[in-house]
Amino acid sequence: MINVNKVTFSHHNHLVHQGFSAQIQLRESVLLTGPNGSGKSTLLALIGGLLKPQSGKIEINGVDLSTLNSKEQSSLRSIAPQRRSFTLAYTVEEVLHFLPKKMRITNTELVIDKLGLGDLLQKKVTELSIGQQERVSLALALTQAADFYLLDEPFSAQDSQSIEGILHLIAEIKKEKGVLVISHNQDAISQYFDREISLA
Repeated sequence: MINVNKVTFSHHNHLVHQGFSAQIQLRESVLLTGPNGSGKSTLLALIGGLLKPQSGKIEINGVDLSTLNSKEQSSLRSIAPQRRSFTLAYTVEEVLHFLPKKMRITNTELVIDKLGLGDLLQKKVTELSIGQQERVSLALALTQAADFYLLDEPFSAQDSQSIEGILHLIAEIKKEKGVLVISHNQDAISQYFDREISLA
């Protein structure tokens, strides 16, 4: 379980979260929504250990995140950022092998298939469209072996077919893992999630 307990965080003297609490369970898909500036990506970064709260505590599976190094955190959560820049001309297949084998899930084929990347494996990632690059970034996060997956706007540059594939993949993953997804498109996809956390 991810337990966010009374977390407060400020950025450049701007209060983003004050005493915020939430829980995300294993085998649960949660949609995180709210207007621009409400702190969605900040919350994801806090849960992912990329930012540290000024007060309060975040635990994953009962362990205080602040006590873990980045390698230890990576076994608990995997993060797909909203934008990931690919500047080197690796193939998609090479990108998906950036992670050491011991850190990858066993069924990477499911992720590749559901994200429609099978025909792109030998393509240079720098030559792909924005939407295709974002699916490669998503695949990189979802092939990492972790208990929880934190996905920041995974639908933003996708067509309807790709969105459907991502939703089906999330449904498969949450049979064993926990998934937290940020999206502005909640009206169209909220029915596919177990519940919604809305930030004011």
